[in-house]
Amino acid sequence: MKIFNKSSFMIAAAAVLSLTTGCKKLLEENPRAALYPDYFSTAAGVQAAVVGIYNDLRGSFSGEGLVFYYDGTDENIPGGSAGTVAPLFNSFRGITSSNGPDITGLYVDINTLNGVFKFASAITDPTARTQYVAQAKFLRGFLYFYLVQTYGGLTATQKSGIPLHTTFLTTAITSDAPAPLTDIYNLIIQDFTDAAANLPNTITNTNPFSAGGVGKSATAATAKAYLAKAYLTRAYTEAKQSTDFQQAADITASLIASKGTYGLDLWQDYWDEHKPANDYGKENMFAIDYGGISDPNYTGYTLQGSGGYGLNQLYVLARQNYVGPGVDNVTGIDAVPQVYSTAKPGMLRDVYNGRPYVRLAPNKPYTMDVAFADQIHDTRYDATFQTFWICNKTTAAGTQSNGALKGALIPTSNVSLSSFNVPVDGDTAILMPSTDVTMARRDAFKGLIITPRQFNALNFPTVKKFDDPLRTGTGDFSSRPIIMMRFSEVYLMNAEANYMLGNVSNAVTSLNVLRQRAAYRTTTDAALTAKNQFYVTSATMADANATNAAAMLLTPTQVALLSIPNNTTDKNTRCGMDLILEEYSRELYGDPRRWYDLVRTQQLVRRNQMYNPNGGANVQAYHARWPIPQGLINNVLSGPAYPQNNGYN
Repeated sequence: MKIFNKSSFMIAAAAVLSLTTGCKKLLEENPRAALYPDYFSTAAGVQAAVVGIYNDLRGSFSGEGLVFYYDGTDENIPGGSAGTVAPLFNSFRGITSSNGPDITGLYVDINTLNGVFKFASAITDPTARTQYVAQAKFLRGFLYFYLVQTYGGLTATQKSGIPLHTTFLTTAITSDAPAPLTDIYNLIIQDFTDAAANLPNTITNTNPFSAGGVGKSATAATAKAYLAKAYLTRAYTEAKQSTDFQQAADITASLIASKGTYGLDLWQDYWDEHKPANDYGKENMFAIDYGGISDPNYTGYTLQGSGGYGLNQLYVLARQNYVGPGVDNVTGIDAVPQVYSTAKPGMLRDVYNGRPYVRLAPNKPYTMDVAFADQIHDTRYDATFQTFWICNKTTAAGTQSNGALKGALIPTSNVSLSSFNVPVDGDTAILMPSTDVTMARRDAFKGLIITPRQFNALNFPTVKKFDDPLRTGTGDFSSRPIIMMRFSEVYLMNAEANYMLGNVSNAVTSLNVLRQRAAYRTTTDAALTAKNQFYVTSATMADANATNAAAMLLTPTQVALLSIPNNTTDKNTRCGMDLILEEYSRELYGDPRRWYDLVRTQQLVRRNQMYNPNGGANVQAYHARWPIPQGLINNVLSGPAYPQNNGYN
């Protein structure tokens, strides 16, 4: 999905709403651009409005604020450089209306879209009018779906939630109130339904919201996938309707059966899904674009430092600081937590290994010990995590545990501080094997070994699937898109919906498609897999893939688990939802989503109690909604005060 520069397309007549960030003075500001309501009556005006909204999505999914998707879940813990706010989410202590996520600024975009609906009937070209309004429908549904999942809506038991605005405002409002959850979901479902009926099946080179046919603006399949997800999500709430799970199952089944119509499919090799060359390929259905493709209309991106608008920081968040550890085997090298020297580091920061923010780390007791426990038959661990670092600087020989010298590390010959060079040679400076090792193994190894029992907030396998080879500086962020909907999620949603309906065989079929795909390995993948882990050669590839594919089929015990209904309270008894959520982890680990998955399936409390020692004792049901932001509350200046969500001050 390619998007125009942010500064070009702020709609002047879209009033600065009372619930946007900023407080009272915003109500007195002058219009910030030269686009007025009558511009919505032209195709160019509607196009400007729609691409402006796509552009704004950059800001909502950029920066370190993304950590609220991950902390307070079973998958992640705050990294060693997480700061002070992320641990609050992980521990479920100290979360307030002032430090929670604030995405209510999206109501300015919603108002712009409401302007499209009000004036677009004046567009004389019926084809343009239909396509542009369909994009606007999808975007409004997407924004409200995002907002309602984060903050909720008014119900019999919930006293607050988000407001619902469906008319175009040209003057600022000073009063507001939460809308019924039922009304919010009805609008979301209707918007996605309307969008699915009128969006194109595929993106072509004539698409006005794409750069030469490349990008991931919404298609009919995108709208249908989100429609299925909206039904699936509503089905667990107080606004549920009896047909919701069936609707989700039917829509996802139809998408799978008609995948050719929409240009969708799974890659044979799971690794291929995350290769930059395939960012706009058949498995990625919807993306927030950051200007990776050079086009003067759609970029506004500066790589170095903190320049540019809406930089993609996803690749840096879960990246350990590989520069610090030295290679000496000091006293405590085998302890937990590990003690190591910083005197002889084998690494310097280069472009290939990237910028370590250390804001997130895998929650080892769940992520490594449960979700990715099988690293032989299932290739998704090796495809997701970087587990070795090739020496890239001259380093003095390290010492063994008895004080004798190890062999000196040989650095790679193609290290670069200005381009993304995959190491072609050199010794391994840091290795994270899948099992514990003996001291003899440590002494024989030139670099540093960090074993699974030593993984913590500082030392951990790095998420590598978001790495950006277009970076040219050691401080760069990423220009790759953030993928919001993958075709693999359609299979997962189908399995989840069928599980909740009691259709075990259908759930098994969808899960087995993904599990068997995950067994496939190639020799190209092996070049990026640590040699102590499972990998294939040209001689072993065919037999290994056949053996692993058979092993990845759900066992009778696992199938039986899918017959056990969703257990949302007892942390000591497993159910089929555990199996499904573990598959979500393996397939989509690192994507900005896990808190939402746990909230949707009513597993936030239970699975934090199962796997989060810092938050399990504190998490409560009300944490399934983040607090209404203080800015929204403060900006309601007339009428009843805006209420806070249950449980928060």
